[in-house]
Amino acid sequence: MIKATRRHSFAGLITTGVLALSSLASPVLAQEKITVGNLYTGLSGQEFVFNGSADSGTLQNGLVNTALAEFEKRTGSTVHFDSFCCGIAKLQAMQQSDNVTWTVVQFATVTDLRLAEKNGLLEKLDTSIIPLDQLEASGHDDYAIYAYPYAAVIAWDTRKWPMNGKHPTKIEDVFNTTDFPGKRCLYKYPQFGGTLEAALLASGVASDKLYPLDQQAAFKSLDKIRNDIVWWNSGSQGVQQLVSGVCQLALVWNGPMADAIRQNNAPLGMAWGHAIWNYTPVTIPKGTKSLKAAEGILRLMITDRKSQEEFVKQTAYIMTPLKEQVSIPDDLKPWVLAGDNLKDAILENDDYYTDNIAALLKVFNGWVVTGKVE
Repeated sequence: MIKATRRHSFAGLITTGVLALSSLASPVLAQEKITVGNLYTGLSGQEFVFNGSADSGTLQNGLVNTALAEFEKRTGSTVHFDSFCCGIAKLQAMQQSDNVTWTVVQFATVTDLRLAEKNGLLEKLDTSIIPLDQLEASGHDDYAIYAYPYAAVIAWDTRKWPMNGKHPTKIEDVFNTTDFPGKRCLYKYPQFGGTLEAALLASGVASDKLYPLDQQAAFKSLDKIRNDIVWWNSGSQGVQQLVSGVCQLALVWNGPMADAIRQNNAPLGMAWGHAIWNYTPVTIPKGTKSLKAAEGILRLMITDRKSQEEFVKQTAYIMTPLKEQVSIPDDLKPWVLAGDNLKDAILENDDYYTDNIAALLKVFNGWVVTGKVE
């Protein structure tokens, strides 16, 4: 049974030694050459940890119910889910103390992946086990599968702005307080929530001229709505703030929005105009206690069509960017980042954030607290 954990309960698992079970493979099996034929053997009774950094409840539940459940079924093992976010510092500390408790590491951004690669924190993927050739060329590198393409989209309360009337259509409308007054919910992090990009679009910057970000201009634009901002820390929280009326419009991820509307008939609308999108890298950390388990999970994410089909139905996300993609049901197409929904979407600039995220995060956090850019 998969056990989803948060940071406080995850620490308790470490303290009680539950996760240490993953290191109890026999010396013979530990030295055995890993092949596709023995990938799911010898793991029964062991426990592993999938770190789904920054995952919304939608993504977490989708993984737990599909690929991770299939891995447990094949191996007789247990997979714990940890959602620690963000950056690479915790993984670095684990490796320095020779205590890597994560079996698989999913980074919140491609930027974090690049930093991990530069710092030598990851295992190179073995293509004899993990068939990267089944993915689109842009859907992987030597160290990661680029999973669940997602987008930050504009969303709003349809009780205030019905779909058959004037309503937001693009992310920069979160700054349009004349037509759409009220509180607006934004992600409390400078990347992969579209906050700074929307601020610049609202100030008149063309969509193809966003990067490098003009930070001064972005925060000047944010100053105009500062008193109306409500921050969220997870996609599910952002959606709940809309539903409860804490805010009237928001920038949130498409998956939690789709889940709220499709599964719970929430009175919400969303639009794809200038959506800011990217991939979510899934990797294997150096020092993992079970390379076999890590490779087994990643292989399933590429090869198990049933899990992929169920994943897109449950989450409105594609699991992996396959050359031969699973079909998307017609009733799901409005919610999935594919087809027409990509036509004016903006791919986040990984190189910019890789070079600037550390300094930018300090500026962003300072502005959140003081309203000043220093």
